[in-house]
Amino acid sequence: MSRTPAIRLQNGAQPPGKIEVLPNAIHSIAVQAISECYGVVGITAPRLHYGQPVLLGPEHLNHGVQVRIVNDQIVLDVYVALEYGLRISEIAHNIMSGVKFLIEKMLGVPVAQVNVNVQGLSHSAAQTSAPKHAKAEKRAIRN
Repeated sequence: MSRTPAIRLQNGAQPPGKIEVLPNAIHSIAVQAISECYGVVGITAPRLHYGQPVLLGPEHLNHGVQVRIVNDQIVLDVYVALEYGLRISEIAHNIMSGVKFLIEKMLGVPVAQVNVNVQGLSHSAAQTSAPKHAKAEKRAIRN
């Protein structure tokens, strides 16, 4: 297994020491940004299980974000499940811009790419219960 190198933060003046940010910290920042995006059901594993996305639990969310360093710039691959019925491209663009903004703001290191991999679509609990409730109301009106 190859180890992703740490990012060295650069300031204008020569600092008295060095600052390194390990990929786990970058994962955590990306997970936070993804979690704040509307329409994201969850972060998934990079591989499907029998054709279905595997939603990751809170302790394994970092597995759904892959970080690479290319020419002192960050490249991220994120794996997500989105809410069914919403515009996928809009949610993906929100994830891209949110992750890029938060990492660049917190680290001061340019993000070259944020690649969003949509592993699946899911109905939210509110959407699945609404049609059943609507059917019950129609039945009540007819009686």
